[in-house]
Amino acid sequence: MAFNSRSNARDEIQMLTFSLDNVLYGVNVSQVREVKNFEGVTPVPYAPAYVRGVTNLRGEVIPVIDLRKRFGMSEAKNDNTNIMIIVQDKHPVGIMVDSVMEVLTLPKTDIDSNTDSLIIDKSEAVLGVAKHDKDLIILLDLIRVATKDGLSMGEDQKGFQITTEKQQTS
Repeated sequence: MAFNSRSNARDEIQMLTFSLDNVLYGVNVSQVREVKNFEGVTPVPYAPAYVRGVTNLRGEVIPVIDLRKRFGMSEAKNDNTNIMIIVQDKHPVGIMVDSVMEVLTLPKTDIDSNTDSLIIDKSEAVLGVAKHDKDLIILLDLIRVATKDGLSMGEDQKGFQITTEKQQTS
């Protein structure tokens, strides 16, 4: 299973939970470097629609992906959102979510990782569904979400770049 545990017990996993449009999602705590409040972004011309722009993180310019747009949801009604900072190929990327909830430690027996039961095509970023109390939590691989459809983050002599496969082949 792609969900590695940071907990001492091998039969448990730790996940950071967050919400989007009143749906609970979880991600392995090892994928998230930090969480910060949304402080605004600078739009980047010609970026994919789900790239909200760039922001300054302690002197480093990082791209910010709006997870609602990435998943085809309507835009949030307010900007009281959180940004989870992940690191993809040594480059930090901000992932905008409605709110970050808590870190949960769940037994692996409470996770259904049978993707056939999820009824979705191209579900490589969906790792499974966890049961917690009366809630279901969709487990995601945020690195795969950030890099799906050929999005890559990199640097060259011109500085930071956001490229997609379509741009790379032309």
